[in-house]
Amino acid sequence: MLIPYLRRLTGKDRSPEANLQLARYLAFVAGATNAGGFLAVQQYTSHMSGILSAMADNLALGSLGLVLDGLGALIAFLSGAACSAVLINWGRREQLQSTFALPLMVEAGLLVSFGLLGGNLEHHEWLFVPATVLVLCFIMGLQNAMVTKVSNAEIRTTHVTGMVTDIGIELGKLFYWNLSRADSGKPVVLANRQKLRVLATLVGLFFVGGVVGALGFKHIGFSATLPLAILLLALAAVPVVDDVRLRMWRQDFLSRIAARARRWARTVKTDIHAIWLAARDPRTPWYAKVLAAVVAGYALSPIDLIPDFIPVIGYLDDVVLVPLGILVVIRLIPEEVMKEHRAAASSAERRPASKMAAAAIIVIWTLSAFAIAHALPRLLASFFHP
Repeated sequence: MLIPYLRRLTGKDRSPEANLQLARYLAFVAGATNAGGFLAVQQYTSHMSGILSAMADNLALGSLGLVLDGLGALIAFLSGAACSAVLINWGRREQLQSTFALPLMVEAGLLVSFGLLGGNLEHHEWLFVPATVLVLCFIMGLQNAMVTKVSNAEIRTTHVTGMVTDIGIELGKLFYWNLSRADSGKPVVLANRQKLRVLATLVGLFFVGGVVGALGFKHIGFSATLPLAILLLALAAVPVVDDVRLRMWRQDFLSRIAARARRWARTVKTDIHAIWLAARDPRTPWYAKVLAAVVAGYALSPIDLIPDFIPVIGYLDDVVLVPLGILVVIRLIPEEVMKEHRAAASSAERRPASKMAAAAIIVIWTLSAFAIAHALPRLLASFFHP
């Protein structure tokens, strides 16, 4: 009975009952993650309205650093939602049983990483706070988008403001006094009691999850996220195993996946070169030039928002943020300009690479890194102790 239940819960074939049952679990997980994250970094990570308001306040007060922090959280939430949409749409095109389970597997992996690494990262506050906020915002966006897609935008699990608003609307209908019930010419106001029960249940489970998450983080620390990850893995495991059993045994499956990954990597490499060329083209609008230079420069530099040595989390910017930035830039660059520079980038890839140029670039980056490492302590000392 358990296996068929889990297959219905997160499998490809959906029903209103399965959507509601899944939303209950995820509302609990979202509440626990949000509350635990607040105890870790003193910031709620699913509240985009609050983050945008804080950005506006900080901009008005001249706190540009805090504005950039809020912008990072907003981009992480958007990236999580975009990642969820990519996974779900890819699963639909491939007709996977795990179409809706894939985002849950990613979320579980991020929670495991956070639970195992949080204690070590806590000693490096300069890295811990921004990394934690980015990861938790990414998780909230990932989960909210997944539930939105699975229920056709009928259910949210992290957007409590919207659910409380809908509860208020239904309560207003419930308490409405239909004085003219006998008058057939006037519509009767009736509450959707089923919807009211569903919304109240989800809000209640979010609250219970918040209490459990806060208590867990208070008493056992970052490891409190591990039971949440285990719950998500249990919810997503059956459809994933079904796909592995049906597809991984096919001889061509792994080779097809590897071939697609290589094609994707080549396409990203070509597009990065193309937008770098487009950033210097006079036909490109100035705003597209700026964004193209930022995206290409970030993609080509060894500097990361999240260091790569952090397992799973460290590759989020390379796998999500860079491709997302490329897509945005391509939309802004005129089509004929982009086509021309793509052809130039493809032609450049076929030319043999210069070993001397590669060695020169390595030397320049190495010397720059040593210079920064040598000068940074003095700069920080002069900043904090003028």
